[in-house]
Amino acid sequence: MTDYARVLLLATLAAAANGAGAQTFAGNEIVAGTAAELATTIATRRAELDADREAIAMLVDTLILPRFDMRRGSRAILAEHWDSAAPADRDRFVTAFYEYLVATYGDALLHFTPDTVRVLPFDGDPGHSPARAHTVIRLNDGTEVDVDFVMIGSDRDWRVVDIEAEGVSYVRTYRSQFRVDIAADGLGSVIAWLERKAASGPR
Repeated sequence: MTDYARVLLLATLAAAANGAGAQTFAGNEIVAGTAAELATTIATRRAELDADREAIAMLVDTLILPRFDMRRGSRAILAEHWDSAAPADRDRFVTAFYEYLVATYGDALLHFTPDTVRVLPFDGDPGHSPARAHTVIRLNDGTEVDVDFVMIGSDRDWRVVDIEAEGVSYVRTYRSQFRVDIAADGLGSVIAWLERKAASGPR
């Protein structure tokens, strides 16, 4: 697995926040709270998760998925192709893309520790959406990577719609990849490819 792939999945996990910023952002608290629960769960169930990939998928379903707006993120990835797609194809893409991510990068959960991600003080307007939760992720080799969670919402309800690692957006990355594939073979072919990849993983 590449370092970027690890960053992508580990960025969905998050860890406890260090320090407090001048302003309080509920998104930072959501990241930290999710991380604390993940750290505890992985520590107590590591042997089980290492032996059962389906358990990893279920853990992501339970703790990670509710923190993401997969439909909005999928719409941003497909861009103009979302508008022209049939509703059934939109739904199928959202599901296939999510399951592809879990099947491809789910094993990275096993490398997560409470020290993997450090949440930085918030430096924006907590009333403005979208907002960014800034973090630093430590890879297995000790390298640190700046990662932003781009979140939308209000009050206490914020969800991640994009992740930027060292300025590289996962939405823009997949948009570029899928745009070429859709132009060549159509959206249905891309969805089928995602479904095949997901089926070969732990789900």
